[in-house]
Formats: sequence, C-alpha cells, structure tokens
Amino acid sequence: MPFPFSDRNSNEPVGGVSLKNWVHSSKFSRTVCQFFPDNNSFPAGKSGYPPSTGGYPQQPQPGYPNQAYPGYPTDQAPAYPSYPGIQPGYPSYPPAPNQYPPAAGAAPAYPLQPQQPYYPTQPAPAYPAPYNASAPQRVGYPGVPVAPIGLQPAVSGGVYPSIAQPYAPSPLGYQQQQMEANIPTVRPASPFDARADADALHKAMKGLGTDEKALINVLCHRSSSQRTAIYQAFKSGYGKDLESKLKSELSGTFEKIMVALCLPVADFMAREMYEAVNGMGTKEGTLVEILCSGTNQEIREINAAYLRLYGHPMEKDIKGDTSGVFKMLLVSLAQGQRDENQGVDVAKAKADAQRLFQAGAAKLGTDESAFNSILATRSWAHLRQVMSEYQTMHGHTLEQAVVSEFSANAERGLLGILQCAQNRPGYFAQRLNNAVRGMGTKDGNLIRIIVSRCDIDLGNIKREYEKKFSKSLLTDVSGDTSGDYKKALLALIG
Repeated sequence: MPFPFSDRNSNEPVGGVSLKNWVHSSKFSRTVCQFFPDNNSFPAGKSGYPPSTGGYPQQPQPGYPNQAYPGYPTDQAPAYPSYPGIQPGYPSYPPAPNQYPPAAGAAPAYPLQPQQPYYPTQPAPAYPAPYNASAPQRVGYPGVPVAPIGLQPAVSGGVYPSIAQPYAPSPLGYQQQQMEANIPTVRPASPFDARADADALHKAMKGLGTDEKALINVLCHRSSSQRTAIYQAFKSGYGKDLESKLKSELSGTFEKIMVALCLPVADFMAREMYEAVNGMGTKEGTLVEILCSGTNQEIREINAAYLRLYGHPMEKDIKGDTSGVFKMLLVSLAQGQRDENQGVDVAKAKADAQRLFQAGAAKLGTDESAFNSILATRSWAHLRQVMSEYQTMHGHTLEQAVVSEFSANAERGLLGILQCAQNRPGYFAQRLNNAVRGMGTKDGNLIRIIVSRCDIDLGNIKREYEKKFSKSLLTDVSGDTSGDYKKALLALIG
C-alpha cells in the first residue's frame, strides 16, 4: 500500500522527503498514524488526504458512521458513538416503518430524545393551528392576561356574568338570564277588606289625639294595590282625602312616611321627581335613582302621574333643570323605552363592548352618544353580558372606563345604570347605607326606597345590605331613627 503523501504511481516519497523524516505517533486507544513532513508545500494537482479512490470516503448515512475506512486501523472502536444503538439515557422504540421513531437499522441524524406528553393528553395539534371561524376569538392587549372563555365568575351578588355559566346557549347563539326571584317584605293581606281598613284609619284619627299604632298596623301591612284601594274607600266613605287627614293629624318624618304609604306608588314617585327638579337646587341622586332603576312600566306610570298632577310633561322639567350629557341621559331614560327582552345575543354584546371601547378608551376624547345609546336602551340582561365581554376583551371593567371618561352627574348616572344592571338590590343597599351613615339621616331617601321597594324586592335588598356591610338593615335603621317613625320603618323592613 502506498505511503501517505506519496505519488500514486510510485512508492518514492514526494519532494525528496526521506522516510526517516516521518514520525509515527504512539498507539493510543485507537491506532492512528500521524505524519509530519518537514516541507509544508504539496504538489499541485495531487489527490487529497487520505489517499483513496475518489478522495474522501463516501458516507452512506449522515452523522458518524460505524465502519472501517481505507488507510485506518479497524481493530478499535471509533471515538464517536455509533447510531442507532441502545445507549444510556436514550429510549428504545419499536420499529415503525416510514415514521418517527425510526425502524431498527436506520440512522437518524440526531440522537432520539424522550417525548414529552402534550397537555391535555391529546395528540399535539399541528402548528400553527388552522383558523376556525366558529371558535371564540380573543383580542390580546400587551401586559393584559386573557382569561379563557367560560371561566369568568357567574352572575351572583354583583359579580360579572360568565359566558358559559350559569347560562346554556341556545342553538341560535342566545343566552337566557336567570335572575333571583324578588322577595317582598310586605305581602298582600288575606283576607282583605278595604272598607274595614278605611274605617279603622278613620277611628284612629277621630277626636282628640291619634292612635299611631293603629295607623302602622293598617298601612304598614298592606300591599301597594291594597293601600290604593283603602285610599279610595276612605274618600268615598268619609268625603275626605286620606292624605289631607293624615297631614292634619301627624307631623315630622312619621307624617312623611304615612303620606307616602297612602299614595299610589306612581303618584308618590312623580312627586319625588317634581321635588327633585323644582325649588332650590336639583336632587340629582333622586333623579338617577328613580330613572336609572325603573322598569318601562314604572317610568311610564310616573310620566302619566306627573302630567296629571302638574299639568305638563316630566321631560320638560328635566330639560329645564339639567344640562349636557346628564340631561341627554335623563331624557333618554324618561322615555321608558328600554329593551326588556331577557334573551342575550352574545355577538351583539361583544359588538357593543367593542363600540364602547372605541368610543372611550381607544380614542382621544369621548363619544358620549355611544355610551348613552347603549346604556339607556339595552336590556338589563344584555348590559350584564356587555360588561362581562368588555372586561374580557380589554382587561378593565366598564365601570372603570366610565369613571375615566366622564365626571360629575353624567358619571353618576351611567354608573347607576351599570350598578342596577349588575345587581339592582345591591345598588339600593348602597343607597340605604348612604342614607343612614355619618352625621344625620337622609330621611327622604330612606322613606322613598323602603316605601317603593317593600312589596317588590326589599327582602333581596336586606340580604345584599348584610352581605355588603356585615350588619343588618334592621339594625342600622333602628339605630338611626326613633319613635313612631322608627316603628313604621321596621314594620316595612320586616
């Protein structure tokens, strides 16, 4: 066999280099001859290193083959591991034709690594995943974690509704809101006799002095419709107006609550609206409370009573005593045209949430009309869904957006709508707490809320009050009032 660096046609060394100038290295773990010529120049046109037909040996597989090379000793293992093989730390796989892991005898380009299971234990999807138009789409925002659809808290006690719970979407993509039933604290008396009750009231106010206990026993334990019947029976039986008679016999806060109870609810609320927009200043809180929380029927009845009592539309006085965005909102609410459909179109709710974002946080300035048109006309169930979608899509609540975009009375009005949509009993519980908290008592607010809600949902309000403030409504009202006024309130609260 020719020596390395020799001419292919001769055994003589190339360039006159004698064999003694070649040094054989010692055998180590594998025997390799290394040659160090003392002349660094090599003849041009000669074949490469090591000499073999066709230059470097051709490798049948990528990687490091386990085979003998011409000119190299073959009695020792190569320095690099052969592939494939069973090696520590690498799993062995059963043969699988044309798949990964490779069948036995095939040589992969890289060592096989243990495969990690995909979570959940399903085959890993192709990457990137194919677009699915029917799948819920998320809008990502820098630094804002996006909660998975269906994992938002369900509607209960004033938290945001879930997309999946507690609703079951219908095939049409609608969701049906499930609300807690109203719990009144004053229920219709049975048996009921309007004439007998009118007689009892007349007797209690006849002659010297007044039997306040008898008044409380009748007026504080009859429903709104029964009190209206008693009012009419009193006038037909005695030719006198019950309200006028009560005012002549009573005084102070006890008079106010007894008069409120003897009036039809629509008349009482119309009177509250009139007093809020006439006289010195405007009671914006009263306007917001009545108009933002009222149903279409309640608002229409108040409008009719206002026109009958004062000879002109309620809207006229609202326009004359308010301004700006607050005026626009109250006029819209006074129409009593809110959508009252309890079904929720999720796609429409998402569109409204995005519209509100574009009208506020996404731009310089605020499109107030967009907020007004959605919050003043959409159904309560729809608004709950909009609030949930808004927070999911944009990482902050719709209430926070309102606070940042509006101020003063406009902010108060819009927040009142959102709070009523989210949890109406909770809204009234907060209003009651504001009435009895701090120095003095806001008796007008206390009387209006308790009288107007006692045969609707005052039981729900009591629950929310205790949940929010860790004290019962009965305890706080009892500690902040006194006398017959206190007894009347406690009788209504139950």
